[in-house]
Amino acid sequence: MSLLFETIKCQNRLLHNLFYHNNRVRWTLENLFGVMGDVDLESSIEIPDWIGEGLYRCRVSYDQAISKVEFFDYDFKHPKTIQIDENPSFKYNFKYEDRNDFQNLLKLYPKTDDVIITQNGLLTDATYANVAFFDGIKWFTPTTYLLLGTKRAYLLDNQMLFEEEIAVKDLKKFKRLALINAMRDLDLSYEFELDNHIITIKS
Repeated sequence: MSLLFETIKCQNRLLHNLFYHNNRVRWTLENLFGVMGDVDLESSIEIPDWIGEGLYRCRVSYDQAISKVEFFDYDFKHPKTIQIDENPSFKYNFKYEDRNDFQNLLKLYPKTDDVIITQNGLLTDATYANVAFFDGIKWFTPTTYLLLGTKRAYLLDNQMLFEEEIAVKDLKKFKRLALINAMRDLDLSYEFELDNHIITIKS
């Protein structure tokens, strides 16, 4: 079995959203391995001396125990086009390091930067993020997600994001798109237009 992993935002030598990362690791251990108990990632992560001010990505690899903790520089990537792909059998319930299924999906669309997977016409996730859409008043995210996202959970709990069943045909009512994950928040969003199952980023 592939190792699992958590990506944790480290900014100015502070680890972010640990409550939700701990919750997901605990849920994963219970559901995959039958291991019960509290999880405290902070006690297992030592921030290296070379990490300074600024933004970094912390990656924790684990199965029934933590096997590796790594830190990386981080730069935001901005997509220009996103393909919508109907793929009813695609599954990614747990955050495995083996992401070959995502890579193979991206290879089907070499001219686009990312793919949003739909199942029975309903939006799920992009290849590296949950998705959120702004209607001019509120942000919404699909009820039919693939992965329990930590940032998604935080935003829902704080009523900054709301769940809704979102079909491809519903996209015309939204004004902005955000790709949310541990490193990306709702403040990084894009105007977009949809044509023939291809989302084009306008700004």
